Amino acid sequence: MNIIVKQTDFRGSYAILMESAAIKLIVLPQAGGSIVSLQYKETGKEWLVNALGEGIRQASYGDTFSEEMMHGWDECFPTIDACHYPLPGSYEHAHLPDHGELWSVPWTYSMAEHSLVTETSGKALPYSFTRTISFIDEQTLRFSYLVRNPSEEPITAFWCAHPLFSATEHTQIRLPPELDSVLCVVGGKRYEKGKSYKWNQGAVVHSGMAIDRLAPISAKDSRKFYAGIPFATGLAGLYEQDTGEFVQLSWLVKELPYFGLWINEGHYNDKLMVALEPCNGFYDSLDEAHKRKKTLLLEPGASASWSIHVKLGVDYR
Repeated sequence: MNIIVKQTDFRGSYAILMESAAIKLIVLPQAGGSIVSLQYKETGKEWLVNALGEGIRQASYGDTFSEEMMHGWDECFPTIDACHYPLPGSYEHAHLPDHGELWSVPWTYSMAEHSLVTETSGKALPYSFTRTISFIDEQTLRFSYLVRNPSEEPITAFWCAHPLFSATEHTQIRLPPELDSVLCVVGGKRYEKGKSYKWNQGAVVHSGMAIDRLAPISAKDSRKFYAGIPFATGLAGLYEQDTGEFVQLSWLVKELPYFGLWINEGHYNDKLMVALEPCNGFYDSLDEAHKRKKTLLLEPGASASWSIHVKLGVDYR
Protein backbone atom coordinates (compact mmCIF):
# COMPACT_ATOMS: atom_id res chain seq x y z
CA MET A 1 0.00 0.00 0.00
CA ASN A 2 1.10 3.53 -0.76
CA ILE A 3 -0.06 5.44 2.34
CA ILE A 4 0.52 9.13 3.03
CA VAL A 5 0.43 10.58 6.56
CA LYS A 6 1.53 14.18 6.75
CA GLN A 7 0.87 17.65 8.14
CA THR A 8 -1.39 19.90 6.09
CA ASP A 9 -3.64 22.96 6.30
CA PHE A 10 -7.42 22.74 6.40
CA ARG A 11 -8.93 26.16 5.70
CA GLY A 12 -6.51 27.89 8.00
CA SER A 13 -6.44 25.17 10.67
CA TYR A 14 -3.48 22.93 11.39
CA ALA A 15 -4.40 19.41 10.24
CA ILE A 16 -3.14 15.91 9.53
CA LEU A 17 -3.83 14.23 6.20
CA MET A 18 -4.09 10.44 5.85
CA GLU A 19 -4.46 9.14 2.32
CA SER A 20 -4.51 5.87 0.38
CA ALA A 21 -5.35 5.24 -3.27
CA ALA A 22 -9.05 5.14 -2.30
CA ILE A 23 -9.53 7.26 0.86
CA LYS A 24 -8.60 10.75 1.99
CA LEU A 25 -9.06 11.61 5.67
CA ILE A 26 -8.29 14.88 7.49
CA VAL A 27 -7.96 15.25 11.29
CA LEU A 28 -7.74 18.44 13.37
CA PRO A 29 -5.84 17.46 16.56
CA GLN A 30 -6.28 20.84 18.24
CA ALA A 31 -10.04 20.91 17.56
CA GLY A 32 -11.00 17.96 19.73
CA GLY A 33 -9.28 15.46 17.45
CA SER A 34 -12.18 15.96 15.03
CA ILE A 35 -12.17 14.22 11.67
CA VAL A 36 -13.39 16.85 9.23
CA SER A 37 -13.13 14.99 5.93
CA LEU A 38 -13.64 11.35 4.94
CA GLN A 39 -13.65 11.17 1.16
CA TYR A 40 -13.92 8.27 -1.27
CA LYS A 41 -11.55 9.38 -4.01
CA GLU A 42 -12.90 7.32 -6.91
CA THR A 43 -16.19 9.24 -6.95
CA GLY A 44 -15.23 12.31 -4.88
CA LYS A 45 -17.95 11.45 -2.35
CA GLU A 46 -17.48 13.38 0.91
CA TRP A 47 -19.13 11.34 3.64
CA LEU A 48 -18.90 13.78 6.56
CA VAL A 49 -21.40 16.60 7.04
CA ASN A 50 -20.22 20.17 6.46
CA ALA A 51 -16.62 19.07 6.21
CA LEU A 52 -16.00 21.12 3.07
CA GLY A 53 -18.58 23.85 3.49
CA GLU A 54 -18.20 25.73 6.78
CA GLY A 55 -15.51 27.32 8.88
CA ILE A 56 -13.85 25.41 11.72
CA ARG A 57 -13.91 26.92 15.21
CA GLN A 58 -12.31 25.42 18.28
CA ALA A 59 -15.04 24.80 20.84
CA SER A 60 -14.56 25.69 24.49
CA TYR A 61 -14.88 23.15 27.27
CA GLY A 62 -18.49 22.96 28.42
CA ASP A 63 -20.01 24.26 25.18
CA THR A 64 -23.26 22.74 23.87
CA PHE A 65 -22.46 20.49 20.93
CA SER A 66 -25.55 21.25 18.83
CA GLU A 67 -24.80 24.97 19.04
CA GLU A 68 -21.14 24.72 18.09
CA MET A 69 -20.20 21.81 15.84
CA MET A 70 -22.71 19.55 14.07
CA HIS A 71 -20.19 18.35 11.53
CA GLY A 72 -17.43 15.80 11.10
CA TRP A 73 -16.57 12.84 13.33
CA ASP A 74 -15.84 13.21 17.03
CA GLU A 75 -15.69 10.88 20.03
CA CYS A 76 -18.19 10.95 22.92
CA PHE A 77 -16.65 10.07 26.31
CA PRO A 78 -17.35 9.69 29.25
CA THR A 79 -21.01 10.52 28.47
CA ILE A 80 -23.18 11.86 25.65
CA ASP A 81 -25.77 13.90 27.51
CA ALA A 82 -24.61 16.34 30.17
CA CYS A 83 -25.02 14.87 33.65
CA HIS A 84 -23.42 14.55 37.06
CA TYR A 85 -20.94 11.77 37.69
CA PRO A 86 -22.80 8.96 39.48
CA LEU A 87 -20.10 6.86 41.19
CA PRO A 88 -19.42 7.47 44.91
CA GLY A 89 -15.94 8.77 45.69
CA SER A 90 -13.79 11.80 44.96
CA TYR A 91 -15.57 12.63 41.70
CA GLU A 92 -19.17 12.04 42.75
CA HIS A 93 -21.53 14.72 41.37
CA ALA A 94 -18.79 16.20 39.15
CA HIS A 95 -20.38 17.90 36.15
CA LEU A 96 -19.83 16.13 32.82
CA PRO A 97 -20.52 18.47 29.88
CA ASP A 98 -22.76 17.94 26.88
CA HIS A 99 -21.36 15.40 24.41
CA GLY A 100 -18.62 14.50 26.85
CA GLU A 101 -15.20 16.07 27.21
CA LEU A 102 -13.16 14.95 24.21
CA TRP A 103 -14.65 17.09 21.44
CA SER A 104 -13.83 20.40 23.11
CA VAL A 105 -10.24 19.84 24.27
CA PRO A 106 -6.98 19.76 22.27
CA TRP A 107 -5.33 16.43 21.48
CA THR A 108 -1.66 15.64 21.01
CA TYR A 109 -0.55 13.45 18.12
CA SER A 110 2.23 11.38 16.61
CA MET A 111 2.51 10.12 13.05
CA ALA A 112 3.84 6.81 11.77
CA GLU A 113 4.17 5.36 8.27
CA HIS A 114 0.59 4.04 8.06
CA SER A 115 -1.07 5.47 11.17
CA LEU A 116 -1.92 8.49 13.28
CA VAL A 117 -2.03 8.34 17.09
CA THR A 118 -4.00 11.06 18.90
CA GLU A 119 -4.29 11.39 22.67
CA THR A 120 -5.94 13.52 25.32
CA SER A 121 -6.91 13.40 29.01
CA GLY A 122 -10.01 13.96 31.09
CA LYS A 123 -10.73 17.12 33.03
CA ALA A 124 -13.63 16.14 35.27
CA LEU A 125 -12.38 12.56 35.60
CA PRO A 126 -8.87 11.05 35.68
CA TYR A 127 -8.34 9.14 32.45
CA SER A 128 -6.21 9.15 29.34
CA PHE A 129 -7.79 8.47 25.96
CA THR A 130 -5.96 7.31 22.85
CA ARG A 131 -7.26 6.82 19.30
CA THR A 132 -5.08 5.25 16.62
CA ILE A 133 -6.20 5.45 12.98
CA SER A 134 -4.50 3.14 10.51
CA PHE A 135 -5.11 1.62 7.08
CA ILE A 136 -5.97 -2.08 6.83
CA ASP A 137 -6.16 -1.86 3.05
CA GLU A 138 -6.75 0.87 0.46
CA GLN A 139 -10.50 1.03 1.22
CA THR A 140 -10.56 0.23 4.95
CA LEU A 141 -9.49 2.13 8.04
CA ARG A 142 -9.09 0.74 11.55
CA PHE A 143 -9.91 2.99 14.51
CA SER A 144 -8.36 1.56 17.69
CA TYR A 145 -9.18 3.01 21.12
CA LEU A 146 -7.53 2.74 24.50
CA VAL A 147 -8.68 4.36 27.74
CA ARG A 148 -6.66 4.14 30.97
CA ASN A 149 -7.52 4.94 34.56
CA PRO A 150 -4.30 6.10 36.30
CA SER A 151 -6.08 7.05 39.54
CA GLU A 152 -6.48 5.19 42.82
CA GLU A 153 -10.27 4.97 42.47
CA PRO A 154 -12.45 3.04 40.03
CA ILE A 155 -14.18 5.14 37.39
CA THR A 156 -17.24 4.45 35.29
CA ALA A 157 -17.74 5.85 31.78
CA PHE A 158 -18.76 4.91 28.27
CA TRP A 159 -17.73 5.70 24.70
CA CYS A 160 -19.83 6.32 21.63
CA ALA A 161 -18.66 6.94 18.07
CA HIS A 162 -20.18 10.09 16.63
CA PRO A 163 -19.64 10.33 12.87
CA LEU A 164 -22.12 12.72 11.27
CA PHE A 165 -22.51 11.15 7.85
CA SER A 166 -24.00 13.18 5.04
CA ALA A 167 -27.19 11.58 3.69
CA THR A 168 -29.49 12.15 0.70
CA GLU A 169 -33.01 11.22 -0.37
CA HIS A 170 -31.43 8.08 -1.87
CA THR A 171 -29.69 6.92 1.34
CA GLN A 172 -30.67 3.57 2.84
CA ILE A 173 -29.60 2.77 6.40
CA ARG A 174 -28.41 -0.83 6.59
CA LEU A 175 -28.28 -2.78 9.85
CA PRO A 176 -27.74 -6.51 10.49
CA PRO A 177 -30.71 -8.70 9.49
CA GLU A 178 -30.95 -10.31 12.95
CA LEU A 179 -31.64 -6.90 14.53
CA ASP A 180 -35.43 -7.13 14.47
CA SER A 181 -36.31 -4.09 16.60
CA VAL A 182 -34.96 -0.80 17.88
CA LEU A 183 -35.90 1.31 20.91
CA CYS A 184 -36.83 4.93 20.26
CA VAL A 185 -35.16 7.26 22.78
CA VAL A 186 -35.85 10.54 20.94
CA GLY A 187 -39.08 10.45 18.99
CA GLY A 188 -39.37 13.66 17.02
CA LYS A 189 -42.61 14.13 15.08
CA ARG A 190 -43.23 10.61 13.78
CA TYR A 191 -41.98 8.23 16.46
CA GLU A 192 -42.74 7.79 20.14
CA LYS A 193 -40.06 7.86 22.82
CA GLY A 194 -39.90 4.63 24.81
CA LYS A 195 -41.55 2.53 22.10
CA SER A 196 -39.84 -0.28 20.19
CA TYR A 197 -40.16 -0.46 16.41
CA LYS A 198 -39.59 -3.34 14.04
CA TRP A 199 -36.48 -2.81 11.97
CA ASN A 200 -37.33 -4.30 8.60
CA GLN A 201 -35.43 -2.95 5.61
CA GLY A 202 -37.94 -1.04 3.52
CA ALA A 203 -40.83 -1.46 5.99
CA VAL A 204 -43.18 1.54 6.02
CA VAL A 205 -43.75 2.70 9.60
CA HIS A 206 -45.13 6.25 9.47
CA SER A 207 -46.42 8.69 6.86
CA GLY A 208 -45.41 6.51 3.94
CA MET A 209 -41.73 6.56 4.98
CA ALA A 210 -39.68 3.41 5.43
CA ILE A 211 -37.86 3.19 8.76
CA ASP A 212 -34.51 2.85 6.99
CA ARG A 213 -34.93 5.96 4.80
CA LEU A 214 -34.90 9.73 5.41
CA ALA A 215 -37.59 12.32 4.82
CA PRO A 216 -36.63 15.57 3.03
CA ILE A 217 -34.96 18.43 4.89
CA SER A 218 -38.31 20.22 4.88
CA ALA A 219 -39.56 17.68 7.47
CA LYS A 220 -37.56 19.59 10.14
CA ASP A 221 -37.46 16.41 12.22
CA SER A 222 -34.98 14.17 14.03
CA ARG A 223 -34.99 10.93 16.01
CA LYS A 224 -32.75 8.46 17.77
CA PHE A 225 -32.95 4.70 18.19
CA TYR A 226 -30.90 2.19 20.17
CA ALA A 227 -30.27 -1.48 19.84
CA GLY A 228 -30.33 -2.00 23.59
CA ILE A 229 -29.64 -5.70 23.54
CA PRO A 230 -26.48 -7.15 22.02
CA PHE A 231 -26.87 -8.60 18.53
CA ALA A 232 -24.67 -11.11 16.78
CA THR A 233 -23.08 -8.95 14.08
CA GLY A 234 -21.47 -5.56 14.70
CA LEU A 235 -22.28 -4.00 11.35
CA ALA A 236 -23.95 -0.79 10.18
CA GLY A 237 -23.75 1.29 7.04
CA LEU A 238 -25.24 3.74 4.59
CA TYR A 239 -25.88 2.88 0.96
CA GLU A 240 -26.68 5.38 -1.80
CA GLN A 241 -29.26 3.62 -3.94
CA ASP A 242 -28.70 5.84 -6.98
CA THR A 243 -24.88 5.68 -7.13
CA GLY A 244 -23.96 2.52 -5.19
CA GLU A 245 -21.61 4.45 -2.90
CA PHE A 246 -21.42 3.13 0.65
CA VAL A 247 -19.81 3.59 4.03
CA GLN A 248 -19.73 0.61 6.38
CA LEU A 249 -18.74 0.32 10.05
CA SER A 250 -17.94 -3.06 11.61
CA TRP A 251 -16.89 -4.02 15.13
CA LEU A 252 -16.78 -6.84 17.67
CA VAL A 253 -20.01 -7.04 19.67
CA LYS A 254 -18.14 -8.33 22.73
CA GLU A 255 -16.24 -5.01 22.78
CA LEU A 256 -19.13 -2.75 21.73
CA PRO A 257 -22.41 -4.46 22.67
CA TYR A 258 -24.76 -1.52 21.97
CA PHE A 259 -25.60 0.61 18.97
CA GLY A 260 -27.21 4.03 18.56
CA LEU A 261 -28.70 5.51 15.40
CA TRP A 262 -29.35 9.26 15.18
CA ILE A 263 -31.12 10.82 12.18
CA ASN A 264 -31.49 14.52 11.38
CA GLU A 265 -33.89 15.72 8.69
CA GLY A 266 -33.30 19.48 8.86
CA HIS A 267 -34.20 19.78 12.57
CA TYR A 268 -30.87 21.09 13.88
CA ASN A 269 -29.66 22.58 10.59
CA ASP A 270 -30.44 22.41 6.89
CA LYS A 271 -28.78 19.00 6.45
CA LEU A 272 -29.76 15.39 6.09
CA MET A 273 -27.43 13.39 8.30
CA VAL A 274 -27.12 10.01 9.98
CA ALA A 275 -24.88 9.14 12.93
CA LEU A 276 -23.99 5.44 13.20
CA GLU A 277 -22.96 4.98 16.84
CA PRO A 278 -21.44 1.72 18.09
CA CYS A 279 -20.95 2.15 21.83
CA ASN A 280 -20.11 0.42 25.10
CA GLY A 281 -22.82 2.08 27.21
CA PHE A 282 -26.61 2.24 27.14
CA TYR A 283 -27.83 4.90 26.86
CA ASP A 284 -27.00 8.63 26.37
CA SER A 285 -26.52 9.89 29.95
CA LEU A 286 -23.76 8.27 32.02
CA ASP A 287 -26.03 8.56 35.04
CA GLU A 288 -28.77 6.62 33.20
CA ALA A 289 -26.33 4.03 31.84
CA HIS A 290 -24.87 3.53 35.33
CA LYS A 291 -28.35 2.87 36.73
CA ARG A 292 -28.81 0.23 34.03
CA LYS A 293 -25.36 -1.25 34.83
CA LYS A 294 -24.36 -0.83 31.20
CA THR A 295 -21.10 1.14 31.28
CA LEU A 296 -17.38 0.54 31.38
CA LEU A 297 -15.96 0.15 34.87
CA LEU A 298 -12.23 0.80 35.08
CA GLU A 299 -10.52 -0.27 38.28
CA PRO A 300 -7.49 1.72 39.51
CA GLY A 301 -4.66 1.34 37.02
CA ALA A 302 -6.84 -0.61 34.58
CA SER A 303 -7.48 0.02 30.89
CA ALA A 304 -10.02 -0.93 28.24
CA SER A 305 -9.67 -1.18 24.47
CA TRP A 306 -11.93 -1.62 21.44
CA SER A 307 -11.84 -0.94 17.72
CA ILE A 308 -14.01 -0.36 14.65
CA HIS A 309 -13.35 -0.76 10.93
CA VAL A 310 -14.53 1.84 8.44
CA LYS A 311 -14.85 0.83 4.79
CA LEU A 312 -15.71 3.07 1.82
CA GLY A 313 -16.56 1.91 -1.66
CA VAL A 314 -18.97 1.61 -4.54
CA ASP A 315 -21.25 -1.30 -5.40
CA TYR A 316 -22.46 -0.79 -8.95
CA ARG A 317 -24.87 -3.75 -8.89
